[in-house]
Amino acid sequence: MFFLTPRYLKHAKLLHKGVTRFIDYKRDILPAAKLDEICTLRRSLEDAMKARDKARIQTLHDEINKVCEKALPEAGSSEIGDNVEVFFVAIVIALGIRGYIAQPFQIPTGSMQPTLNGITAVATAEDPAPGPLGWISSFFTSTRHVHVVSDHTGVLRNNDPLTEHRFLIFMPYCKLHFQDGHSIKIGAPYSQLTNELQLPQHLRSQPVLTGNDTPDMKYKVVIPGGIQVQKGQLLASGIVHNGDHVLVDKVSYHFRSPKRSEVFVFTTKNIRGINVPIEQGSQHYIKRLAGVPGDTLEVQPPNLLINGSVANEPTFQRVMQGTYEQPVEGYRGYSTTVGAIHQITLEKEKYFAMGDNSYSSSDSRDWGTVPQRNLVGTALFCYWPLTSHWGRIK
Repeated sequence: MFFLTPRYLKHAKLLHKGVTRFIDYKRDILPAAKLDEICTLRRSLEDAMKARDKARIQTLHDEINKVCEKALPEAGSSEIGDNVEVFFVAIVIALGIRGYIAQPFQIPTGSMQPTLNGITAVATAEDPAPGPLGWISSFFTSTRHVHVVSDHTGVLRNNDPLTEHRFLIFMPYCKLHFQDGHSIKIGAPYSQLTNELQLPQHLRSQPVLTGNDTPDMKYKVVIPGGIQVQKGQLLASGIVHNGDHVLVDKVSYHFRSPKRSEVFVFTTKNIRGINVPIEQGSQHYIKRLAGVPGDTLEVQPPNLLINGSVANEPTFQRVMQGTYEQPVEGYRGYSTTVGAIHQITLEKEKYFAMGDNSYSSSDSRDWGTVPQRNLVGTALFCYWPLTSHWGRIK
């Protein structure tokens, strides 16, 4: 005898998948209290589904929609939409593609430059107004022209005066907060604003380095509170490049073994040398696959030796073209650092990841090998922006 699943339970399962994905996507920007509230509602939904409590499920359906609509601190109802359920269902449909076929991925850092660009910024002394084509050129090259002058005189708040937020998931920006509640939006990510665009010196007079907490061995600069800002003061000026967006092939590794020298994406969950806060969950890194199980690797700057010989794959040769004195096309060869792994033989189901930008890449030389279970797939295609990197990734 066959038993059909009631329609209300089918809808409840879709809602559960949708709210789970909402939590995963927005975890880093949701206020802690809202995140706890949504997680509690999800657990209540799970209990109601087990009990087949139709009335309770319907109540939770409406409540979850309302909470999620108002969860993001800077998004009004027009931004999230009048019907969050439609948003959830659309995500569930996309999960079939994202989960099993291809997954979009933004390059967050410069560890693979110049093969793939991360989010970078270039400071300018004057307002970097867009060129003749204006916003059209900025759109297709995925760049932002930043020139922010303070519209307020006041003292920065003591607790996190500079915070990072996101618009449309892939466009990070910052807000500078004052003690009186005023805030100023700056269209640049936290790391690029503090490390590359460089806030005015007196805002950085006593920066606090929180440690090596980025994949590219950069230190996060914490802007101290209690500092006076004058109206008319220049806060940031420069051009922000939003980084390359790629599609990751999640199918191939189910039918073939990973190939040495290809660019691949993996998770960080089971890598002991990568310290990721529990609340952030696993991150995704993108590197070049330098070694497969059984390989012996050794770095003799600027060369990478695999099984006793200089790596002969074209992509490795391209990286090794550079020298210490004069990089060729931006590549500088492979480097070693104090305390890093210089030679290793890979065990079964262990892989070695290295960034093409070896001098600014924290990779398997620092935090060890990548377990096979962490592999997500090979980086297939750079689909955005429409620059010289557009096309198949090599």
